[in-house]
Amino acid sequence: MNYYELLDIAPTASADEIKTAYRIQAQLHHPDRLQGVNEKVRQYAEERLKKINAAYTVLNDPAKRREYDARQRVQPAPRERAVYDPPEPEPETQYRARRARRRSEREATDEWMREQEDFRKAEEFMARQRKAAAEAERQRRTDEAEARRSARERYPRAQLQGPQLILTFTPGLWTPFVHIPAGEFSMGSDPIRDALALPAERPQHRVRLSAYYIGQHPVTNEQYQAFLQAAQPDLRHAFEEGKAGHPVVNVSWDDAVAFCQWLNSPGWHFRLPTEAEWEKAARGADGRLYPWGDVWDFARANTDDLADATTPVGLFSPSGDSPFGLADMSGNVWEWCADWYDADEYAQRQVIRDPAGPQMGEGAVIRGGAFDSTPRHARCAHRNWHYPFKRRANIGFRVVAVPVDSE
Repeated sequence: MNYYELLDIAPTASADEIKTAYRIQAQLHHPDRLQGVNEKVRQYAEERLKKINAAYTVLNDPAKRREYDARQRVQPAPRERAVYDPPEPEPETQYRARRARRRSEREATDEWMREQEDFRKAEEFMARQRKAAAEAERQRRTDEAEARRSARERYPRAQLQGPQLILTFTPGLWTPFVHIPAGEFSMGSDPIRDALALPAERPQHRVRLSAYYIGQHPVTNEQYQAFLQAAQPDLRHAFEEGKAGHPVVNVSWDDAVAFCQWLNSPGWHFRLPTEAEWEKAARGADGRLYPWGDVWDFARANTDDLADATTPVGLFSPSGDSPFGLADMSGNVWEWCADWYDADEYAQRQVIRDPAGPQMGEGAVIRGGAFDSTPRHARCAHRNWHYPFKRRANIGFRVVAVPVDSE
């Protein structure tokens, strides 16, 4: 057995070359690399590793190496006869055993080489997978950065500024949203306090709502036109000259829902107010009849044909504002709500926390009265409805905003 051939080095190899060759050969035949191979390959590798260790033990020791080299260089003593003396023929059984052993070693070697090739391919595959995963992570971070940049540049854009949420439709066109804190309020009418109470408003009951933001004003003509220019550039919402700041009218419930969906932005969800959210924003927690108190005042709202048309939003502020500082909660235009209408809703109501109204109905709720409404219809608790697919010159809407993680 030639130790130099086992380590695949020259007889003149230096000590460092011997160590390097040994590490390579030992690693190739180490049991840790033999996971999943068959028993024959394992036995071959283990026997090979024993021989490699034996070779390194001798060649790494200078004294043993000199002794080994001396033995390898000993020549056989010359024969007495100069004539050719052929070796005695090998017995048949030994010959066959030797042939079988060599064939077995060749097969084991071939299978070992195939295993090594499989290992190499597997390592290359894993390297490609790691590279692909790293590239995917880089792309994800790039996409997130681009999304953040786009969010900063996109319109409409929602941003908290102190207690208010500021919604910017286009550069220079914005509106404030007022924060309504979580808590209870009295919903509906008490006939003892309100002589104008109607059956659909009874019984008065306590409702608890989660916090939300609501537009300080109804949506205006110019704000709605910004939506159309972005969503439907070929469509224009007609309104009279000089009425850009008036509440938008002639919009269906479906139109209002589409507008809210256009507003949705990172971190915020926009929608129509529920009937309960609208009423709490209009009257506060003390059950007042009108946004400013219990006594009707014609000078505080655009109702009863005072102007015979819409007026700019906030014209009657602050004297006509609600306890939360919301304008036009009475008069100017009716406002769409998210709920379906049911005259018996209060009498059969089971949910008193964040009620969303009935699941279906003939019409959608409208609240607040309009420029052509009587004071009775302009009360905070008054309930009315209209077909969601129809448009009227006295119906508009305002919007609620909630953080996405609270929806």
